[in-house]
Amino acid sequence: MFKLKGFFAVGLSKNDEETRLGDFLAAVQKELGPVTTAEKPAWISQPNWNAHVVDKAISLVRLGRVPGDVVDGFVKASGKIDGHAIATRDVFTQTWAPIGKPSGQTIVVSPGFLETGRNYSEQIQLLNKQGHEVVVMDHQWSGLSGSAQHGGAKGHIDRGFGIARDVAAVVAHVAGEGKHVRLAGTSMGAGAGVLGAVLMNDADKVQLQGPAMPKGIHVVLQGPFFARTPNLVNETLALAGKIPGVNQLPLPATGMPVLSGDQATLRLIAQHASTEHLTGAAQAFHASDEDLLTMKRMLDSGARTLGRIEVVHSTKDTLAKYEATLEWMKVLGDKAHLQTIDSTNHVYEENPQQMGLVLEALARLG
Repeated sequence: MFKLKGFFAVGLSKNDEETRLGDFLAAVQKELGPVTTAEKPAWISQPNWNAHVVDKAISLVRLGRVPGDVVDGFVKASGKIDGHAIATRDVFTQTWAPIGKPSGQTIVVSPGFLETGRNYSEQIQLLNKQGHEVVVMDHQWSGLSGSAQHGGAKGHIDRGFGIARDVAAVVAHVAGEGKHVRLAGTSMGAGAGVLGAVLMNDADKVQLQGPAMPKGIHVVLQGPFFARTPNLVNETLALAGKIPGVNQLPLPATGMPVLSGDQATLRLIAQHASTEHLTGAAQAFHASDEDLLTMKRMLDSGARTLGRIEVVHSTKDTLAKYEATLEWMKVLGDKAHLQTIDSTNHVYEENPQQMGLVLEALARLG
């Protein structure tokens, strides 16, 4: 009965909800000024941009921030990795100002698959309270990154080095402003993204059009994705990812794959996925395989990152195979350190008890 009442409670249209949200946004902007001053690229639809502005206004009020604390922008990501051509993209970023005395560090955050920068608002708030400035990006698969040629994100991944190239471009842009950069990534945004960017860049295999990414950057990897945890959902998606046509179909961003065994965390994930209308494609399960293999072979041959690496990984991670991370730790060298967590969780930034682990990892980096 309660579910039936809830179904009909929304009415025959969402016009009244949209009106309330519009009134809320107007009230916020009257008190605080424009929520964003970023110019909307032509390829982002007006409804999607409007939804972002409203969602940002809600977050600002909820976290007690003002528009000047969270600055929207776009970074042009163009260039190759290891000679591989990668499509140029406009990467959406949000720069969060530190709270209190600045630490002098800027943390660039690389989200995982089916995440956007908005999944990290609470964790970023913790980082800001430590005095860190934070630049969080949207990857090609979700959010507001894309291009005039290919439009917005649709849950696909071009390749692992595509993720790494975009991370490298954002880091190069931030460092070009004279800032001291540390990197933090989650899942595919950590493995192929953050580790891919620093490893390939330190080996002189990143060729960006524009400023170069600095070498020797210290990084934090949260639940890095090097291989899938074997379970029914993951194996089904992996199989679907090899079937032409089927691997391109949009899939719901909640429940597939399973990102945590904690119900509170799953509710937060579902909330973000619903707000930003996220979908994924099964082809993403294999999109980074070839480039991760290249990276692993480089490490096996003696290549190393110049900076230190802090890794946090759950022993019962529902998506990223813990044993695979152990194998990578063997070849990453003595500059890498693993903190093991007895948990099923894959997304620490959405878990109130675990989102502070990134602070501990950054502290260990010094």
